[in-house]
Amino acid sequence: MEKWRFYLREAICQLEYAKRSYSEFQKAKELNDTFSVFYNLHHFIIHVTNVDKLFDAKAGSDREEILRSFSKLLELDLKPIRKLRNHLEHFDERLDTWVLNHHGHAFFDNNIVTGAKGFPEKVFLRALDGDIYKFYGESFQLTPIFEVIEKLYEQLIKIDKMK
Repeated sequence: MEKWRFYLREAICQLEYAKRSYSEFQKAKELNDTFSVFYNLHHFIIHVTNVDKLFDAKAGSDREEILRSFSKLLELDLKPIRKLRNHLEHFDERLDTWVLNHHGHAFFDNNIVTGAKGFPEKVFLRALDGDIYKFYGESFQLTPIFEVIEKLYEQLIKIDKMK
């Protein structure tokens, strides 16, 4: 088996995990199961970013060399999710900053706030507003991320079937 296929198959696996996490996130949202909403949302983001990390090999690395011809076949960019991934990976630092800047204002963490109006972005550590994940003062649209991974998954499956 060609070496790049190991990376391809791991990416497919991670995307399947991401798709399952997103499906479970949607079910939890319908049930108003706040804990499961944020649990599955976190896993969705981590699995998507694992794929980005797999294909974003360091310049000059063995992985870059192995993936060189393969990665030219990919048309989608997962980099927009990196900022959110970095927030989650460095959550302790984000929490430190949030705590230092907290001066008694309203506080939302792991809340579904769909339809809530009038709150400044800085009050949301983690919140869900419809299809928008509010994290550490920023908003991330979830549907476009899911649509990108669906397209990427289809591409990778087609590539995997190629000889």
